[in-house]
Amino acid sequence: MLDLPVQEKVFVFDLDGVLFRGDVAIDGAAETLRGLRERPGVRLFFLTNNSTQARADYVEKLTRLGMPCTEDEVVTSASATALYLKGQGALGRTVLAVGGHGIRDELSRVGMEVLPPDAPIDVRADFVVVGMDRQFNYHTLWRAQQVVLRGATFIATNRDGAYPVEDGQVTPGGGAMVAAIEACTDTAPLVIGKPETLGLQTILDVAGVAPEEAVMVGDRLDTDVLCGNRLGVPTVLVLTGVTPEAKAREAADPMRPGRIVRNLRELL
Repeated sequence: MLDLPVQEKVFVFDLDGVLFRGDVAIDGAAETLRGLRERPGVRLFFLTNNSTQARADYVEKLTRLGMPCTEDEVVTSASATALYLKGQGALGRTVLAVGGHGIRDELSRVGMEVLPPDAPIDVRADFVVVGMDRQFNYHTLWRAQQVVLRGATFIATNRDGAYPVEDGQVTPGGGAMVAAIEACTDTAPLVIGKPETLGLQTILDVAGVAPEEAVMVGDRLDTDVLCGNRLGVPTVLVLTGVTPEAKAREAADPMRPGRIVRNLRELL
C-alpha cells in the first residue's frame, strides 16, 4: 500500500506506459483504478503529454479498456496549451497547429482560429503549436519554419522524444517534430507539457488540494517525476513504460522518484 499521511488524496496518472501501451491495457491498471476509486475521499485524474487526441477520445479509450473516467478528469498537453493561450488573451488569434486533431480541437474550444494543415507556405499566424504528428513531412516542416520565421510564437505541447506502444516498443514522440522545427528556425519553443507544471497545478487547483495531498504516477523521470518534484507532489515511477529499473534507481535530484513500483497493483 502507498502510505500517505493525509486523509483526502488525489492520484494523478500519466497514460502511455502507465495505464496502456498503444491499444492494450497494462496488466493491473484497471484493477488498481477500481480499487483506488473505492477508497473514501480519493479522486483520480489523468495527465498526459500526448496531444494527438481530444480529451473525449481518451475518455472513450480508457472506458473501453476497463478504466472509465470523465472528461473533467483528463488533462492533455493540448488542453493545457489551450488553457495557457486563453489566459494570454488569444481569443480570435490565429494558430498553425502541427499535430493530431487533439490540438486543433482544444485550440478551437478556446476561440482561436486554427489554420488548416494544408495552409499555404506563405500563411501568417500568431502562434505555431507543435505536438506529435504522424503525417509530419518536409512540407509540414517548411510551413512551420516559415511561419515561425515571420514572427509567430513557437509553442511545444511537449518534448517527449519517444512514445511507448505495444510489445515493449517505442515510436518517435512529439519532441522529434519540435526538434526539427527548432533546428531549422534557430528558435527555442515555449514548452507547456510535463515537466512544466501548468497541467499538474491545474489539477491541484480543480481538486482543491495541497501538493502533499496528491500523488503523481508516471513512467518517465524527465517528465512525470520531474514535474511532480517541482511542485512538491509525491512521485511514483512505474516500470511498465520507458524507464528501465537501473536508470530509475540511479536517478538523482530533481528526477529522483519518491517510490519505484513494478506494477500499479503495488499502490493498493
